[in-house]
Amino acid sequence: MQEVLVVSEDVKTNYAIAKAEADEVDEIIIDTIKQGLSFRVEAGAGSGKTYSLNRVLEWIQANKWSEFQKKKQNVVCITYTNAAVDVIAERLDKDSFILPSTIHSFAWNAIKQYQSALKKIISANELLQPKECDMTEIMEIQYTLGHRYQENGILYLYHDDVISLFNTLLDNAKFRKIFSDKYPLILIDEYQDSFQSIVERFIEYFISKGVGPQFGFFGDAWQTIYQSNKACGLIEHENIKEIKKGSNFRSAPKIVEMLNFIRPDLPQRSAIDGFDGEITVITCDDYKGQRRTDRNFKDELPIEEFQIRLSKLKDQIENSIIGSGENLKTLMITHKVLASQQGYDKLFDVISDGLKDKEDVFLLFFMNTVEPIYEALTQNNMQLLFDTLKVKRYPINKKAEKQCWKALQERLTITRFQKSIDVLKTVLDSKLIPIPQQIEDYYDLYYLTPETPYSNTNIKDFLDLDYTQFLSAISFLYPESEFSTEHGVKGEEYDNVVFVISRGWNQYQFEKYIPMIKNGYPTDKEASYIRNRNLFYVCCSRPKKRLFIFISIPVDDVFRNYLKNMVGKENIVTYKDFIEKGNRNI
Repeated sequence: MQEVLVVSEDVKTNYAIAKAEADEVDEIIIDTIKQGLSFRVEAGAGSGKTYSLNRVLEWIQANKWSEFQKKKQNVVCITYTNAAVDVIAERLDKDSFILPSTIHSFAWNAIKQYQSALKKIISANELLQPKECDMTEIMEIQYTLGHRYQENGILYLYHDDVISLFNTLLDNAKFRKIFSDKYPLILIDEYQDSFQSIVERFIEYFISKGVGPQFGFFGDAWQTIYQSNKACGLIEHENIKEIKKGSNFRSAPKIVEMLNFIRPDLPQRSAIDGFDGEITVITCDDYKGQRRTDRNFKDELPIEEFQIRLSKLKDQIENSIIGSGENLKTLMITHKVLASQQGYDKLFDVISDGLKDKEDVFLLFFMNTVEPIYEALTQNNMQLLFDTLKVKRYPINKKAEKQCWKALQERLTITRFQKSIDVLKTVLDSKLIPIPQQIEDYYDLYYLTPETPYSNTNIKDFLDLDYTQFLSAISFLYPESEFSTEHGVKGEEYDNVVFVISRGWNQYQFEKYIPMIKNGYPTDKEASYIRNRNLFYVCCSRPKKRLFIFISIPVDDVFRNYLKNMVGKENIVTYKDFIEKGNRNI
């Protein structure tokens, strides 16, 4: 008789166990909503946070309709991008009382009817007024996403003016009462990137007093990686219930085990079956030559040596390790040698730090607004245009309006191969695209006082740079490129990742700060520690299958001991051994 293999019902797959745990967390969230408590869902990388949010929304739509519709109340779901808004909206009924929205759209919808109050606030604050504004002529305040200007008795607001005005109205008790009555439940996705000024007011006026809307925050404090005082980071209060979501549906077990070592307060369980995962740390301890001594690159490999090693390392991985059809992503802090290779070296010389962190106001404007709009116009991609302008639908109905957009496209086709100032003038003249006030101010200074300092040069020399310098930098910084900055990949995932720890930016010294996760950190270094810790965690949590940590700088005993405990001594090799012995014989 043939023997029959019986599998015990107690033996479950990683996925089944992780899924059951995740479902239990979702039920806890729903039960917390039933109790009327505000809460924070702390969801680690790959945990399926968006799935939980969607489940909660489905439950609210099915169970809260009669309660909220009768009172003409709305549940708000604030998310980070217009694309995310559209995804949520598609899952809801057309007449749903749940309103998905970006924070800017939500804020404007909450305040736009208070025209008299808005005019009074703006009249008292010159920073909210366009140049040469006569407030006595203003009959209406509008929000168009374009730059701040006055025309035909209408004052058009700049993008972040809406946030400032919303904050000011929240300081008014009467407004807060009306606001609370209209929005009994507010859910916020990616809470850690929310405007700190708004979150502080939500806590002070509502949460701390146990009045007003119920709040649900979904996010991950350890994925706050942008250096901006606007982002709130971790939200904590005794009236906010913490709910931890520990399953990981992205990464293989060994990678999740490593993440648990890095972040033991939020342990995760891998939902991946059939592949354990691989982690390899590759040091350059074998290099005995002279290292660099120049500023920000002390102890780094010489440029040519760095290039050769990284190139051979990637070849080894692609040819001998990863499977067919798998992708490989290289994450690294923007390196000057790469700037030279990619054709944006002059831009790098001027705004090196701003380039590395994607914080320079001109870079952000050209990358996130001008170029996507140009692509949308060129390809007749209206959805991309709507997403970039942060509107659901842009009313391009009249022939004259279409002609204006067409003229902008044609002009940009020419000026994109001229100076940056030419592109900027084209956009300003069109009055079609939202423009930060800071850029407008610098534009004026270009003509009035061209010697005004800007980063490592002056504003004239900066804006006289060829726009192709920006185009080359943007091409490098977009996540579709072979390389990516470590900041540009939050929310992304890849089959295999090469995480490069190198020099080039004094604000990130992983070798110094990462051991502090276990050893503690000085109180005066808290900001630097959190900045390094969060970026390290984000980079280590991107791969699904394999993580290769390539360290081009010397590794001291403290950092080495941390790495040994993190990945195991057997998984730390020199570059020479990795190349010579290959992947399976190390």
